[in-house]
Amino acid sequence: MKLSITIVKLIAVLLFSTANASASGSITLVLDDLGNQLSAGKAAIDANFVTTVAVMPGRPYSEELARYAHRNKLEVIVHAPMSNTTDFPLGPFGLDKRDGRAALEQNLHDAIASVPYAVGLSNHMGSRLTQDREAMDWVMAALKPYQFYFFDSHTVANSVAWQAADDHQIPWAKRQVFLDHQKDKAFLNKQWQLALKKARQGHHVRVICHPYPETVAFLNQLPIDDLQGIRLLPLSATLNHPVAIRADRNIPQGI
Repeated sequence: MKLSITIVKLIAVLLFSTANASASGSITLVLDDLGNQLSAGKAAIDANFVTTVAVMPGRPYSEELARYAHRNKLEVIVHAPMSNTTDFPLGPFGLDKRDGRAALEQNLHDAIASVPYAVGLSNHMGSRLTQDREAMDWVMAALKPYQFYFFDSHTVANSVAWQAADDHQIPWAKRQVFLDHQKDKAFLNKQWQLALKKARQGHHVRVICHPYPETVAFLNQLPIDDLQGIRLLPLSATLNHPVAIRADRNIPQGI
């Protein structure tokens, strides 16, 4: 019988985080795009190694899945839809500079209010918005009162989102590895091995995956001891802290 997700994750944390003080690096597995499907969403939340879930606001099961993840001791963030260069529809609470600053800010506030237990925000899509420094300044100014962190999904190489967060004194992190850009097992394994390699080199490696059946099956067949010598951490434990925050709180900067 498969262990419950809470027990599995507690075992992973005990074996590879608290108990292994000499670990060289860490992996944070962020599950994106939750909210549209209930059973598939829960199955993905239950998958091995997931530590943080990114919930799209205003979707049919956004609130229920956020609560489910929280009950299972996972970190929850808002996966805010942002404008993209292909003009793919954003769905509820989309952030688009062309709508004006007031509309963007209101959508951001409504998005945050719709996802319980959220402690951070990331971009869903965003290939247009995250390149626009003025627009990202609007986002960060509206985000700052919530005391959230920002996770840059880095969907475009020249994203300035993380830089805007830093300048607004918001703790931030950015993605290093996409696990399932392709869904075949060979590609999934290649990306997972890349994440392991980076972690063993001493990096905090933030990996994005999605609630695809292929991804869930791949994660669940991985042995727990795959992480030997590597910590498994939520995003909040791997953040970069802007200079003023580091000076005030004596917090070291992440990688």
